[in-house]
Amino acid sequence: MPSVFRTLRRVRAAGDDSSRISPTAHYTGYVWVRNTLSPPALRTPQGAVLFTALQPAMRVASRFTGGLTLEQMLLQRHQIIDRVLDDAIARGRVTQVLEIAGGMSGRGLRFTRRHRELVYVEGDLPGMSKRKRAALTKAGLERPGHRVVALDVLAERGPLALAEAIREHVDPTRPLAIVTEGLVNYFPQDAVESMWRRFAALLASAGGLYVSDLHTRGESEYYATSRAFRRALELFARGSVHLHYEREEQARAALLDAGFTRAHLSRPRDWRGTLELPRTRGEDVIRIIEAWRDPEARA
Repeated sequence: MPSVFRTLRRVRAAGDDSSRISPTAHYTGYVWVRNTLSPPALRTPQGAVLFTALQPAMRVASRFTGGLTLEQMLLQRHQIIDRVLDDAIARGRVTQVLEIAGGMSGRGLRFTRRHRELVYVEGDLPGMSKRKRAALTKAGLERPGHRVVALDVLAERGPLALAEAIREHVDPTRPLAIVTEGLVNYFPQDAVESMWRRFAALLASAGGLYVSDLHTRGESEYYATSRAFRRALELFARGSVHLHYEREEQARAALLDAGFTRAHLSRPRDWRGTLELPRTRGEDVIRIIEAWRDPEARA
């Protein structure tokens, strides 16, 4: 364990912005490359070091979590979000995507290759967005429909605020999907619900979809699996990981209160007849949010 803490200190010292979430961005970025979900150009040295250092601890922890590792949980949520987006795009219900805090994910590249007319905008803090743009440019991976912009999802005004940061990149007359993967549980409940209200308002003009993962508090707190992953995330994030709702129904009610027209939460086991997800003996520790906002009625 001391070696893990030393590794985390080195990763933080090498970080390129002040966000406490940046170690997870490096770790998940390495997981995506390792599982061919991102090109090698998006691999960072910090991610490789962190992943390798944590492997022994993850193997030990998996004995108490029904065999589920952090890598497997990340792959579950990533593949489900991919499928939700693919379905919405295939049905013509989404023609542009805004992914917030995507880190070094390759989803934007994969989706703009798969859907040639799609506009895919990634917004992240200035340090991470600058690093990703540089990596894409160096590898010759820039694509016309794929844009990476500086954005602070908590800012309510200024150039990094949501509406201003995407003003030149997102068409308000076309249906939009907003994605936040691995983000909301790092923020307290009032900040998350304020974020959801801004998302619902942004989708109001042309309608669209919000997709995210979420950890709930009630039932999952009683399973060793959930407790182990919460502690691992807190170790990464250098602070608390917030479990906002006791039950899925409470999260759904909060989404509707924020302005979404309808909302649904699913678990990895709900997708096992559709997707080849990592299978374990433990409980599901994540929920996937699908929240739709219908367009505003026009006279």
